[in-house]
Amino acid sequence: MPILLKQLFRIVRDGYCGVCLFIVVCTTFPGTASAHLILAQRGTLNLVDGKAMLMLSVPVSAFQRVDDDADGRLSIGELKAHWADLEEQASKGIRLEDEHGVRPLRQLTLNPTSPDDAPTAPVSQIVVLAEFVLDASPSPLRFSTRLFGQFDSERTLAIAVSRDTDTQLLLLSPERPSRILFPSASAVFADYLQEGIRHILSGFDHLLFLLVVLAAGWGWRQVLIALTCFTIGHSITLAISSWGNFAVPSTLVEPAIAATIVAMAGFDWQVRRKKLAPSSRLRYALVFGCSLIHGMGLASSFGELGLDGTHRLPSLAGFNVGIELGQIAFASAALLLMAALRAWRGKAALEIVLHYASVTAMAIGFAWFVQRML
Repeated sequence: MPILLKQLFRIVRDGYCGVCLFIVVCTTFPGTASAHLILAQRGTLNLVDGKAMLMLSVPVSAFQRVDDDADGRLSIGELKAHWADLEEQASKGIRLEDEHGVRPLRQLTLNPTSPDDAPTAPVSQIVVLAEFVLDASPSPLRFSTRLFGQFDSERTLAIAVSRDTDTQLLLLSPERPSRILFPSASAVFADYLQEGIRHILSGFDHLLFLLVVLAAGWGWRQVLIALTCFTIGHSITLAISSWGNFAVPSTLVEPAIAATIVAMAGFDWQVRRKKLAPSSRLRYALVFGCSLIHGMGLASSFGELGLDGTHRLPSLAGFNVGIELGQIAFASAALLLMAALRAWRGKAALEIVLHYASVTAMAIGFAWFVQRML
């Protein structure tokens, strides 16, 4: 740590803006310091004996025109006044359908949940209990809902589905409110591939690390090798976490991911400052080592999606391939911008930009590291 601080102060002395960026990131982007948020809403859907039984905890903010005082909770008076509205919105907000159409909703019960030590306190969650009638001839089922809360922590519903020995985890959001139950292996692969692409392109810490790798000024071949090293590394820890029930607390993983950004950017800064010429193998080894740590963070996100109980390998493979495709897309865009800058302003201008990029990444990574430690 003292060495890192000494390097940062040296950057400031040389006229760069590391400390300024540190302050801006801490105050302007506090949300980005937590890359892998675990959402609260949960439920179960059990298929047995010609019926599907649903239990789903829904936030109060998912219901319209029932929270009279807009405090995010429902009092006993509000529950009594709007009970019929709650039942109607709940029945219209969940649906199970097959190739023959929407399956009948036979029973619906609402259970407002209050703290055990305060049964008369206003409620923030309502448990929806429902039973659907299934068709006699088995056919693919699709579950959908629009009961999503209005706060960021209420925008995802995780539903554990079971049928005999088969299991599945549905992760639903307003952007993707509908999912097929127990899809084919190819459909599972496609679903997890999309999730892998979405995750890597929305994971700012992973993208910043990739940007640091690209700032080394490599060509296409070296970049592809580095990205492959990154994919192999995080695939190892992701597989161990998924199949070996091995997990590292996010309180350790998240600061460690930020530390990899600082370490890699600091390495490149020292190389440029001292005009060193490290071998490509050394850089590949550093990328691989850092990717093992990033894989622990990806395992946390993959844990939220859930390893498909029926198609374990396709779900893990799809997620990894999606991450690789997302990385290649991001790297291609960055390399094209670098090539355009080099053609426009020359190699010297590109070197200056890459140098500033490494310094900026080190400052942002250090800011994230402090935030996540706190």
